[in-house]
Amino acid sequence: MQFLRVLLGLLAMFFAYALGRAATRLHNAGQPIAKALSWVLRTVVALGAILWTRGFDLVSIVMIALAAVSLGAGIYLESRPHGSEEIHLFTEE
Repeated sequence: MQFLRVLLGLLAMFFAYALGRAATRLHNAGQPIAKALSWVLRTVVALGAILWTRGFDLVSIVMIALAAVSLGAGIYLESRPHGSEEIHLFTEE
């Protein structure tokens, strides 16, 4: 049972990261709100499933904390300026 909770926690971390990126795109680029809301729903359902069986125990608290860190990482990485689109594999001398 703990394995499934950890697996759901890993999914919640991924969903939270994608939610952070979608929320930043919504704020900066005007992405449709439906994309951000779909990631909110996925994240909440995954975290709710972790809490469903045992409530707040060590596994659930760690997974919620890691999902929060993942959300912050998604926001931070999406808000940073991206590198140039040009890729130079071979330089001519």
